Amino acid sequence: MFHFLDHSLTRWLALFLGAVLVVPWHVEGLLTHGMLLFLASVLLCFALMPLIIHFAKRIDALDYPDARRVHATPTPRIGGLAVIIAVNATLLFNFEYSLAFKGVVISALIVGLLSLWDDIKALSAAIKLVGQLLAVAVLMYCDVTLHFAPDTWWGIVLEYSVTTLWMIGITNAFNFLDGINGLASSLAAATCLLMGALAWHTDQNYMFYLCLAVAGGAVGFLADNARYQTQARSFLGDVGSTYLGWVMAAVAVMGDWSGDSAIKAYAAPLLIFSVMIFDMVYTTISRIARGDVHSFREWIEYVGKDHLHHRLMDIGCTQLQAVTLIVSFSLLMGLSALALIKSDIITVWLLLFQALVFYLTLSFFMLRVRKENKAS
Repeated sequence: MFHFLDHSLTRWLALFLGAVLVVPWHVEGLLTHGMLLFLASVLLCFALMPLIIHFAKRIDALDYPDARRVHATPTPRIGGLAVIIAVNATLLFNFEYSLAFKGVVISALIVGLLSLWDDIKALSAAIKLVGQLLAVAVLMYCDVTLHFAPDTWWGIVLEYSVTTLWMIGITNAFNFLDGINGLASSLAAATCLLMGALAWHTDQNYMFYLCLAVAGGAVGFLADNARYQTQARSFLGDVGSTYLGWVMAAVAVMGDWSGDSAIKAYAAPLLIFSVMIFDMVYTTISRIARGDVHSFREWIEYVGKDHLHHRLMDIGCTQLQAVTLIVSFSLLMGLSALALIKSDIITVWLLLFQALVFYLTLSFFMLRVRKENKAS
């Protein structure tokens, strides 16, 4: 299968079809138009990967094997650049940009290009944080902020503060999960498709198109990364994982998910993003409890094998099985999110309580795995 995908003729054919589909087609039907954008993004990302891999080798943007990595040969680590190009090419030709959409696209490019530089020449945590804060400022200038507090000075400060924490937190939480082949891209595709379904359900057409274009870029990357019998041809890298995490977080902020109440408006995105939120919260608490991290800089730079996918592999799951389970967890929570949009407030609280029980059970499971590993 991969021999066929790796053939140059297949890539050229994908480039041709992607270029044809990316041209605006005046078609009837929201789903039809969305699927054209999805396929265009898939094909363009897939077609661009050989060029990005060659470029990575030329500039030595390679991930070299060491004790904490599972790959055996130097592997290009800027594959996410193909995702960025494919998604933005799809958006460029098919969108009438509002101010909010401009804010999402520009801020995501700031974060993505900064992460590309970090993949090529390592940057300090402070510089990366400043870059992400600049990107948050762009979002706020374009009025992409959470709205839940009273219209007072302290309410505005609170909304800006929570928006900043959400954007930086979700972006880094997603980046932390980019640890095994296929996981980050598969999770991004699942999350974007769920957010797209949510946008469709709430009549936000352009949000639906954006989500499908981003999901397509993530899917197009999988052919060169989600390989479990052979070596992956490329990794997503910080350029890809940070970009995808940022766009997904920004979509959650920009969307109007329910006008009834704050809890209904934000419960759905919280459930859809709950797997990465859980992983970040659990690992942060456990690392602080163990004394492994003592500052924000150490938290950003710490690299350990204590994430959810590591725990699943510790009990004998293969990489593919770990990816499948984590994406299944995300879909489980995401389907609950779709159910609560038109539900009453009691149902919303029950679904959130269900998610809490699920993650408490998962926490107990992860602690048991850790204790058994220490005992052995």
